[in-house]
Amino acid sequence: MPYDPPWNVETLKEKGFQYLLKDPCHLWRAETGIELIHKEPTVAELIRIWNNWNEMSDKLKQLSDKKSLELFGCTNKQNYERLLFKEYISQTTKKFP
Repeated sequence: MPYDPPWNVETLKEKGFQYLLKDPCHLWRAETGIELIHKEPTVAELIRIWNNWNEMSDKLKQLSDKKSLELFGCTNKQNYERLLFKEYISQTTKKFP
C-alpha cells in the first residue's frame, strides 16, 4: 500500500476537525504531510498509522523521528510499541474484573 499523507490544514478545516490544529502533533502532520506516531482512539487506527509510517521514505522517517523525539521523547517505533502495549493492556483488562 502506498504512503497516504495525513490530511493537510485545509482538509482538516473542511471536514470540521480544525480543533486538531491546536495539538502540536496534528498541526505538524497537517503542515508537513509527514506521519507521526501518536495516541489514537483505537488500536486499529494506531496500527494503520504505523503501517502508513513504514511506507514513508527513510528521509521522511528521519524527519518524523526528530519531531517525535522533540514532542514525545522517543522515536516513532518506541512510541508505537509503548502505545500498542498500553492500549492492548487497557482493552484487555476491561474484559476482566
